[in-house]
Amino acid sequence: MALNRSRAAARRRRWTAALGVTALAVAGGGALAAPAGATTTAQAVEFQTRCVPPPIAQIPPIEGATTAQITVDKPSPKVGETVTVTYTITKPAASNPVDLALPADIMTPTGKVVLGGAQSGTVTVTGPKKNPPVPGKGSFPAFSMTGTFTATEAGSITLSPGDYNIHTSYLMELDTPCTVLNPPAPVSETVVASPVTSPNLRALQLDNASGDPGVRVTVTGSKFSPSPRSPSSAAPERRRPPTR
Repeated sequence: MALNRSRAAARRRRWTAALGVTALAVAGGGALAAPAGATTTAQAVEFQTRCVPPPIAQIPPIEGATTAQITVDKPSPKVGETVTVTYTITKPAASNPVDLALPADIMTPTGKVVLGGAQSGTVTVTGPKKNPPVPGKGSFPAFSMTGTFTATEAGSITLSPGDYNIHTSYLMELDTPCTVLNPPAPVSETVVASPVTSPNLRALQLDNASGDPGVRVTVTGSKFSPSPRSPSSAAPERRRPPTR
């Protein structure tokens, strides 16, 4: 009897532990699972920006911190491959400049991602026309923008957040451009591009694969780079000594 009670108590403890682990995973957003893209070097960065409200707001420019993160679909591309970039602004420096509440799905973000290191340039990114309602004078929500670039140089390519713009289409078309005050902003992501390895297409052919010792064999080569012979490397001419 005591043995049965002990077994029942052990089963309850196992069930309690299992439920506790499940609750922890749910509360932690899947903390027990391996994080997606664990090999990425992406990190959130903060940088100072200057946002200019639309003239209709009649308020001066706003200077504040923007928090953003850049991720890529290919952290180790080969030269010539296309990399998709996602620029996510988790905390914009700008906010709704007017007392009028903004309805859902009227904001369209655009921006730039700055490339550095082995490859320079900018990547144009755009986001969908999608947002939750924004109360009057309320903070703008987080948003993501995507774009692509082609890796043209081998080596480490850094990606930093660049300027961005928030376009609103409600009653009238308005823009709130935000520029990086001290460019470039901190590096948020780094990709390492590797050079393309060319296949070896060189080949040799023999007119005879077998034969007696001393038999002449013709060798034909293809896909070899021509290498002109310099005069100095030419074999010296052998002359027959004069007869007496």
